[in-house]
Amino acid sequence: MTTTRSGALALAAMMAASPVLAACPPAATMQAAAQGWLAGERLPDPQVGSINDAACAYAAYRGAIEAEMGAPVGVKVGFTSRPAQERFGVTAPVAGALFAPMILQDGATVPLAGSRAPFYEADLIVTVADPAIMQATTREQVAAALDEVRPFIELPDMAVTEGLKPTGPIMAAYGVMPWRGVIGPGVKIADLPDPVADLAALTVELKADGKPVAAGTGDMLLGHPLDVVLWLIAQGGFALDKGTMISLGSLSPLTPAAPGVALAADYSIGGKPMRVTATLAD
Repeated sequence: MTTTRSGALALAAMMAASPVLAACPPAATMQAAAQGWLAGERLPDPQVGSINDAACAYAAYRGAIEAEMGAPVGVKVGFTSRPAQERFGVTAPVAGALFAPMILQDGATVPLAGSRAPFYEADLIVTVADPAIMQATTREQVAAALDEVRPFIELPDMAVTEGLKPTGPIMAAYGVMPWRGVIGPGVKIADLPDPVADLAALTVELKADGKPVAAGTGDMLLGHPLDVVLWLIAQGGFALDKGTMISLGSLSPLTPAAPGVALAADYSIGGKPMRVTATLAD
């Protein structure tokens, strides 16, 4: 999965035409932040005042991460639920790249060493079957171009400098701060009786050490999970090739992660169960 040429040109045009991008940090500053993050350091204040400034900053940050982790394997779409938007003071989603080293398989033990301020939440992933999804304009067209829906426990790392409040623009400058995530076996979209209705009616219960932490439903994600994909298509900047994973957002509040906790997320969609588990370690 690569950044589209049209997305890059659009970003360059915004940078040239809009004075609000004057606060875009120097590329070297964001590249140094990325190198520090890869080395286990906290992220500095990028000094961005808007989401547009943050998009400009993220381009350099992502490039440095990609040089170390390889091409992205997916997209994380953040701020897709109302509670997440309210918490970070934004009114629309933000997208960032996911890289292969961030994605662990069902049942994984996740060492928290190297994280700085880790959290966990129930999330949801869909995978792309057909790149024609880039031309989709309806939920039905999106569903027809997807392969699977898969359970996902995300572990973002709020790795900003201690004392710095992670605002929406700061989060966006750092690609919505992905760190690790555990993905479970999914359900084929084609096997759902009514993919559009079933995704909206999806339910999940997140448990820690067998005790309920939170519950969520598919309609928490921009009103419908497929609307997250439609937003991403309209936004541009990512080529949704076959196999691309799209993380659709929070289905539970962020909960601080600690070693020794056993996590499980149980989903139901179209009468079919999905489950993903992970164990947090030192």
